[in-house]
Amino acid sequence: MDVRREIKLLLVFLTLSLAGFAQGRTPDFVFELGSTRYFMDLSKGNTKAKNDTVFYNLYRFGKTQRIGKEIKHIVDRRTGDTIISGSYEVIKNQIFFYQKEKNKATVLKLYTQNNKGLLSVQRAVSTFVAPPKSAPIEPLPPYDNTGNPEKVDIPAEFPGGINKARLFIANNIQYPDEAVEEGVNGTVRVKFTIELDGSISNIQIVQKLGYGCDEEVIRVLKRMPKWTPAKLNGKFVRSYFIMPVSFRTTD
Repeated sequence: MDVRREIKLLLVFLTLSLAGFAQGRTPDFVFELGSTRYFMDLSKGNTKAKNDTVFYNLYRFGKTQRIGKEIKHIVDRRTGDTIISGSYEVIKNQIFFYQKEKNKATVLKLYTQNNKGLLSVQRAVSTFVAPPKSAPIEPLPPYDNTGNPEKVDIPAEFPGGINKARLFIANNIQYPDEAVEEGVNGTVRVKFTIELDGSISNIQIVQKLGYGCDEEVIRVLKRMPKWTPAKLNGKFVRSYFIMPVSFRTTD
């Protein structure tokens, strides 16, 4: 049994090595989505450019065509400061690429593998601004029954935190065909109420983008799981949340 296992592992290693060398080098990162193996090589940008850029290059084993190219980091050659830092994680049938830039929201690029083993890319990027810990940004609507809508001790929170909210939006939002055709880029700002039971209500678009983007944001928010409602003096109260959702047609 041990000999068979060792032979099997050796064959897997040889397969991975040969696939890597087919690209001219040993893979830097290897992972699986279901039964499909993927790997990534790192490559550098223009050596004469002002900034030093390194990319993730995503491939499927056995294929020479690159699936995706995402930023790993961009560093100022003169100062050594990091301008953009990138990372990735693999969760079930999805690959998440993150790009962080100082004083800017994190950009998320999502690759999802379907039942046929093919990857699709979601180009919509969702960013979020949480309310300050002391209070929501504006007074709540009149129907809030706390009597003190301008005061909360603990803001409402999405299950698992704001990063989980990012993942939920990225998993569910679809770029409207009309917006893609017109090359629309911009941000939808949406305001909604988080009720005493954590459900979402009173969804309002406070900054419109059009081309079906506003309706798509409303559709996704209606599918959100319940939040943990805000608290005031130890009791759950209604509160509201303002969220910007950005749409981009460019990488």
